[in-house]
Amino acid sequence: MVGRTLSDIRARLEELSVAIGPYRVVSAKTGDGPFPVTGLQFPDRATAAEAATVASAYRRALRRYDPRVRVHGLVVTETGVGSETTPGPPETLPEYCHAVAGALFETLSDRHGPVERTVMDAYLAAAEETADRERLCLTMLERSAEALEAQLTASEQATVLATTAGRLPPLDTDAAPLVDALRSLRDTGLLSAYSVDRTPGSADRPTQRVTVEGYRLSLSAERCPVLPIAVELLRRTAVTPRITDLTRTATGWTFAVATAGDGPAAGLSVAATRS
Repeated sequence: MVGRTLSDIRARLEELSVAIGPYRVVSAKTGDGPFPVTGLQFPDRATAAEAATVASAYRRALRRYDPRVRVHGLVVTETGVGSETTPGPPETLPEYCHAVAGALFETLSDRHGPVERTVMDAYLAAAEETADRERLCLTMLERSAEALEAQLTASEQATVLATTAGRLPPLDTDAAPLVDALRSLRDTGLLSAYSVDRTPGSADRPTQRVTVEGYRLSLSAERCPVLPIAVELLRRTAVTPRITDLTRTATGWTFAVATAGDGPAAGLSVAATRS
């Protein structure tokens, strides 16, 4: 991520910024805006959240070549609100996408730099082709899921997504983590409706049948990026899920989720229909 790509990242940050705006991206530790967001202002929280994700990737890229570069924990703050030094819960779909993407990039940078670079390159290419902020953030999640599936084993994906979930704000445990995860994704706008039904399964790994409508992520009619579902489950339970038996419907997808037992992980980033 040197040369052209670093220049592209700086250019993207300039595109996101405005001359005068109410939001800034700052270090959670010092309250200052480190390079490359020094002095930049943003028009809304969602745009600033995107800038924080991009700027963090930029600094991690520099650190690979100069270990003296510090990778700050970047947060969004509103100008004039000095007490706001920690991020609140996402209020929009772009905010949610960039919260997950930022946590994922931070995790990948530790041991899977090539995967992070693949996703960032795809994001920059998409940013050149669309001005639709929601479509752009959805593309980032789609390409993230695709890169993890293509470049990491199921075991590596499980470790990466569990670590990513751990970097997001903690949640209270819930008696129905799957339902709570889907409700959260509906509230962010990633899907419009869902249902969960218990299905027959082995006693050590109970299975539930999930139907989602209006799910905003897709790679094809046969492949569905389920990375956000896996991450939200892992924020609520330490058990790695299996997401299998995917079927396309007229308005979305249906698939099986097993969230207990000792079976191997499957379908964590991308679930596929049976060929």
